[in-house]
Amino acid sequence: MSRLMSLYAQHLGAAAPRALGDGAALEAAVARAAELLREADAVVVGIGSGMSSACGYDHYHPIAEFGQGGSFERFRRAHGFETLMDGYYHLYATNEERWAFTAAYIDYMESAPVGRAYRQLASLLTSRDHVVLTTNVDGQVRRAFPDARTWLFQGDFAFLQCSQPCCDKLWPAGPYVKEMLDAMGEDGVSVPSELLPRCPRCGWLMAPWVRDEAFLEGSLWQAQRRRYEAFVSSALKGSGRAVFLELGVGGMTPSIIELPFWDMVARHDNASLIRINTGKRAEPRHLGERSLTICADIAGAMDALCAVLGIHEKGEV
Repeated sequence: MSRLMSLYAQHLGAAAPRALGDGAALEAAVARAAELLREADAVVVGIGSGMSSACGYDHYHPIAEFGQGGSFERFRRAHGFETLMDGYYHLYATNEERWAFTAAYIDYMESAPVGRAYRQLASLLTSRDHVVLTTNVDGQVRRAFPDARTWLFQGDFAFLQCSQPCCDKLWPAGPYVKEMLDAMGEDGVSVPSELLPRCPRCGWLMAPWVRDEAFLEGSLWQAQRRRYEAFVSSALKGSGRAVFLELGVGGMTPSIIELPFWDMVARHDNASLIRINTGKRAEPRHLGERSLTICADIAGAMDALCAVLGIHEKGEV
């Protein structure tokens, strides 16, 4: 466990199981979801930020509530932002300050254990043909599921790219991050200029492989896209049953997961939709009985779902 995770483990560590609460309707919904998954020949999973939040990794949580002495508190005091996500998009005065926070942020995400709900989902899908599409960039999906089963649509903080980009290449962020953190120390808010990560090909500053105007949709991303699209096409054209499982997807980017899932289910009679989300209650009416929404905390819902299916989570990754 890194220096950052040791400070945040108590507040943001792997979440303990949470109950769904009382209600026959919730129990019936979980039972129906288990039935759909049990009968599925293919499962297409869409994962949003709510999944990581359910595991205790809330990037929109106020830094001031992390507890006294938290390492991100020094960045909050120096720059005035309130959350980790605000910190990443903050307009810093220098690249040295920007990379000081970015290095700490990447180290935090890479040191975080794979969350319980991710481990449960991986166990649930082990015996089922599946693919996972995510808008998350925190590495949880990458570490929980095989590379050949995932499409990291928005990228992943574990990799760096040239900020132009000048080439179709990604570099592991780890060695750069370690060097910057070691040089900065536990109280620093700026890294030495000579340690700024630069593209080995052209010398420009590198950037995290996270979607922005220069995001590299290169060979890795394209290979993931082709595998995902081939899987979905095969699942929908076949005679088997396809389940689209949407977990913690918000309304910020509906065109990536939510709306395509609705459209594919609407156009194919062999497809059904399951949504688990604390913020969604109403069903997409045009999908009729082929849509099931569980308005509940994902952590509790996954506990209940795995209990019904008799599934035990995989160990920490």
